[in-house]
Amino acid sequence: MRFLFLLFILLPILEMVVLIKVGSIIGAWNAVALVILSVFIGIEVIRRQGFKTTLRARQKMAAGELPAMEMLENLAIALGGLLMLIPGFITDFLGIFLLIPPVRRFLVRRWLTATGMKVQQTNIYEAEFHREPTWQNDQTHIHHTIDGDYTREQDKEDPENRNC
Repeated sequence: MRFLFLLFILLPILEMVVLIKVGSIIGAWNAVALVILSVFIGIEVIRRQGFKTTLRARQKMAAGELPAMEMLENLAIALGGLLMLIPGFITDFLGIFLLIPPVRRFLVRRWLTATGMKVQQTNIYEAEFHREPTWQNDQTHIHHTIDGDYTREQDKEDPENRNC
């Protein structure tokens, strides 16, 4: 509860103090322009980095791996983008940190170790079956011919209407 109090009461007060201080140094309209510019920069960075991280997650899924780190990075990108959209210099500063890839990866790993969670990079097929399928390693079936007979369902229903 204290965290929410600090977040919703103290953060806006601190943002206003910093905005007033920066506005007194560089001018009020310049400070407002910087805040608006940070919103547009944040949106562009989120779009680009979110796309790259989502692409890496799709590649891992196509390779049969669980994209756990990529999903956590996408969450960090979304949080960084949300912080960039909130007007103010403190939230912009925190959002920029989350949008820098090496810093973001470090913070995600640090958060995982602090919470005691483990992200296991494993193959989806191995995780599903708990063992490696034997048919993938068996190369003896490659050069064998399989002999068999077949009939069409049409041929069974109407023997007079054969196209053979």
